[in-house]
Amino acid sequence: MAKPTFKIAPAQNALEQKEFYFHLYLHHMYLGPNRNQSSIINPNHPNSFGSTIVNDWPLYDGLSPNSRVIARAQGLHCQAGMTTQNWYNALNIVFEDARFKGSSLQVMGPVIEQGEWAIVGGTGEFTLAQGVIYKTFREPRSGGDISELNIHGFYSPYASWK
Repeated sequence: MAKPTFKIAPAQNALEQKEFYFHLYLHHMYLGPNRNQSSIINPNHPNSFGSTIVNDWPLYDGLSPNSRVIARAQGLHCQAGMTTQNWYNALNIVFEDARFKGSSLQVMGPVIEQGEWAIVGGTGEFTLAQGVIYKTFREPRSGGDISELNIHGFYSPYASWK
């Protein structure tokens, strides 16, 4: 028997939710041979309005040289302010670590040194994720910098119907 095209059922109980925390370090390299972002649109407009940059920033589990890559923040950021610097991020945090490999968090918010990004969705282990990422500038590096990410959220485990 073929799977139905769609399925609708009443939700009588609240969704089961699980909570997650991650403490990771984002390595942002904008210059040099290890650059992990690239400008794809560079308009000739005052204040760089419309500039768009694609990124693939690794997220490590520590600051030491033998730290492991846990995930990658892949997406883009664009200059959305016509009169002020107002950069906007839209990215997927795609996990590479064995425990969550292939799962992702969808994230959006302003490009900031200190502040918050919203977790607005998730896939794999993190189905229906929501939460916040607190980003803090940690240290400059040659051609870039490192930020500390404290990630906190909730998700609803999903068992696919067959």
